[in-house]
Amino acid sequence: MASRMGPRSVKDATRFTSTIPHATSKAAQRTPRIPGETPEQRVRRLRQAHLAAQHASISKTDKFIDASRRIFDVAHRWTVGSIVVFTVVAAVVSGYSVWDMVRYNRARRAEWVEAQKLLEADELAMARLAYIKGEATEEQILLVEEANQAAEARGEKLPPLLEAPSHRTHFEEHIKPTFKENTEETVTKPSSGKGVLGVFSGVLGGGEKKEESTQSLQDYQTQSVESGTVKVRLEEAMAAERERQQNGGPLDRLGVEPAGGSTPNRSWWKFW
Repeated sequence: MASRMGPRSVKDATRFTSTIPHATSKAAQRTPRIPGETPEQRVRRLRQAHLAAQHASISKTDKFIDASRRIFDVAHRWTVGSIVVFTVVAAVVSGYSVWDMVRYNRARRAEWVEAQKLLEADELAMARLAYIKGEATEEQILLVEEANQAAEARGEKLPPLLEAPSHRTHFEEHIKPTFKENTEETVTKPSSGKGVLGVFSGVLGGGEKKEESTQSLQDYQTQSVESGTVKVRLEEAMAAERERQQNGGPLDRLGVEPAGGSTPNRSWWKFW
C-alpha cells in the first residue's frame, strides 16, 4: 500500500535524531604512572611523547619542505633588498647620466656656435680682403655690405683685418717714454741747468737711481780731467812739430856744417 504522505524534509527526517555530543568512541587508554614521578616531570614526559607522535606523522618530504622554507625566506629577503638597492642605484646613475649628457650637449652646442662664428668671421675677413683688392664676388660684396650696415646700426666699426702689433719699436719702448717723463719733469720742476746733456742723459739712463747718477757724474768728471791732460799733451806735440818744421829734421841738418867748422861751403850731397 502506497503511502499517502509526501516526501519529508530534512527537518522532519531528523526531528528525533539526537544532535548533542555523546560518547561514541572508546576511551583512550591512560598511560601508567611512573612511581615517584612528580607532576612536572609527568607533564614534560607527556609533552615530549606528544611531539614525538606528531613528528612520527610528518613525512620526510614535509621535513625537507619545512627546512627549505627557511632558506627560501632568507633568499627572498635578500632578493627584495637587492632589488630595492639596485633600483636606487639605477635611479642615481640614470639621473647622473641625464645631467652629464645635458651638460655635454650644452658644451658641444657652445663649441659649435663658436666654430660657426669663427667660420663666419673667417668668411667675412676673406670677403673684406677680396673687397679691398677688388676681386670680390657678388656674394662677398653683399656679405661685406650687410656686415657694415649691421655695425653702423649698432654704432660700432668692423674690427681691423690686421691686429695691433704685439712688438713696438725701440723708439716707442725707450725713447718716447723718456721724452714724456722729461716733459713732465720740466713742467713740474725747475730747470736743472743740464741742457742738451741732461736730455741725452735722460734718454740713455732716465730710469736709473740716485746712486747711479752720482757715479755717472764722477765718471764724467774723471773723463773731463783725462781729456784736459790729453789736450795739453796734444798742444805740446803740435808745438814740437812746428819747431821741427822750422829747424828741420836730422836728415835736413846732416850736411849742414856745424858752427866753427873748417869747410863751411861743403854740402851733404858732396859728401856722398
